[in-house]
Amino acid sequence: MELTNRLNLPSTIVSAIQRDPYHQDGDISATGLIEPPRIRQLNSRYRGEITADVADRVWPLLGSNTHYILELADTKDGLQEERLSMTQGGWVVTGQADLYEHRIIYDYKITSVWAVLRGVKPEWEQQENIYAQLYREAGFSVEGLRVIAILRDWSKHQVKKSSNYPETQVVMLPVPLWPPDKAIEYIDERVHLHQVCEGLSDEDLPLCSPEERWERPTKYAIKKKGLKRASRVLDSMEEAEAWAEDNMKDKKFEIETRQGENVRCESYCDCNKFCSFYQGLKEESYGELQQTQATTKNSIAADRGRPSKREDRYLATMEI
Repeated sequence: MELTNRLNLPSTIVSAIQRDPYHQDGDISATGLIEPPRIRQLNSRYRGEITADVADRVWPLLGSNTHYILELADTKDGLQEERLSMTQGGWVVTGQADLYEHRIIYDYKITSVWAVLRGVKPEWEQQENIYAQLYREAGFSVEGLRVIAILRDWSKHQVKKSSNYPETQVVMLPVPLWPPDKAIEYIDERVHLHQVCEGLSDEDLPLCSPEERWERPTKYAIKKKGLKRASRVLDSMEEAEAWAEDNMKDKKFEIETRQGENVRCESYCDCNKFCSFYQGLKEESYGELQQTQATTKNSIAADRGRPSKREDRYLATMEI
């Protein structure tokens, strides 16, 4: 990846971001396993052509810094940043949890208040349970999983204003612990999916699901003329028109279309300029992708035989 410096930030910041100490062992890491196959493949295939600005890498830098400081702490009864591995489906899967202590796995997340208010993210649950299985394979007992969320945008003044606002800047979230057979099944399915995608063309790679794209769907807001605040916000124009007809009689109103967006694609995906889906969004003509995805879906299923329920649900997301 080539880094740019459009804000002309000091060389120390640039150097710190450039010197990423992370090194992956094995065939795939826990984070790579849960990553959308399309993103993982495009990042790998176009690594030398992808560009990013150092200003957009400051939050990851702060996250790495926090992890480094916590790693220096004295932990007599636990394991810190222990890299473990297991073999599944012919691939070596690796992972490195932040802390294993008293049969509990902890993972630090530098995140936002909003993320915590929404609860444990699916990808956090998946990642933590991969770590749990790695520890089991290494002979350790795992009795619980925890995310230690450090809230980068926390405000003490907001605590008194909202009843559900976090009282402190650090929140510990319990994560559901899967039984071993469920964890192994998930790891096996993800390994197979990534293996299949290595042999697919860019066009045939499975589309990221709406959840993976952080999709915000288009909404339709019914507003009284002259007012900024909407009386009602609905999912379709038909619903909005029907509601307005029933509830806005003899009142002047307008229906405002609040255009949806794929937040990750637009602002947080380094490989978007190499992604046919994203380029299609920009050109507003991506119908052809529906045809290629149907072929890919059948190919993946046929290669494995009858897919499991979870794999079948994933394959379903390949359709626009």
